[in-house]
Amino acid sequence: MYKSANIAFGISLLAALAYPQKIDKPSLQSNLDYLQQGLNENFPPAAHTFDEWGDGWIPQYCLDASESAKSGFNPADIKTYAIKYDDCGTAWTVCVHKDSLMSIEGLADAFGRVPVASRSFVRHILTAPADHGSAGNGNDNIELRQIGDEGFQVLLHEIAHSLDKHAYKEPLSASKRWQDEVDKDSAVPDGYAGSSPAECVAQSSVIAAYNAVVPGGYPSIEPRWEEVRHQYETVQTVQREEADNILIPGGQCRQRLANSEAVAVPTGKRLLRGRWAPWRRSEKPDTSLGEDLEVIEPVEFDSGSCGDDIESKAWGAARQHL
Repeated sequence: MYKSANIAFGISLLAALAYPQKIDKPSLQSNLDYLQQGLNENFPPAAHTFDEWGDGWIPQYCLDASESAKSGFNPADIKTYAIKYDDCGTAWTVCVHKDSLMSIEGLADAFGRVPVASRSFVRHILTAPADHGSAGNGNDNIELRQIGDEGFQVLLHEIAHSLDKHAYKEPLSASKRWQDEVDKDSAVPDGYAGSSPAECVAQSSVIAAYNAVVPGGYPSIEPRWEEVRHQYETVQTVQREEADNILIPGGQCRQRLANSEAVAVPTGKRLLRGRWAPWRRSEKPDTSLGEDLEVIEPVEFDSGSCGDDIESKAWGAARQHL
């Protein structure tokens, strides 16, 4: 079930009024880096290939993101790739800046470890350089800044924001059910989870995936697991009952978000009749979805950017190549 942006915003606003953004509970750990090995060993990447788009084209989203005041990148420095996984008939379109810490090989591997049902809630991914590591998800478009090839856990967290917003019957983090379950626990998983209900759901989703797939589950690696059990068990229950085990590997894609349009890369050197003139433009890429895929209804949201103070500590392992 998918809700409109207005309904989702209304629910979120009511929850925000009832539940302070910061969760006033101690954290079990400073971050969830200790889950990385188990996740990598038990979430193998789907078999895949990738091809670079022809010269002169870029997805509209990547063009807008690169030219935003926050980024200030030259779109000509971004390479666009179509990653085709064996578990889906339609490729995902991703954008990699030439100075990005994450390579296309690393991105294809990390993204392919995400269960295909969850992966389907991602529209585009943009990787870029930055002064420090950060990540964010806006409207199902993920930006990874100064994140290295060990980015699977970061992607799982960011995608969990999309699942929270429109994979379940209602936005979980904005629900009374989530508030009640958090209140039953004596702690939150880490400092980042305590920063807001949305981040708590995202970090709990990482734990839920670990608990469901890694032999021995979360209790095998976290001796204080009972202090946060209602959080990750709630995510595990909701993803099973309302989204057909969306955090569990296996199966084939059945639905996807529509891609943004392929547009000409501006050269920044000359104008033609008031418009950017293309250079070396090849045939326009086909960004349509397969006819057998259901189109996921988009919603508007912004998870913010995790990359300062608590947030920068959350992605220590992903930035190990710095």
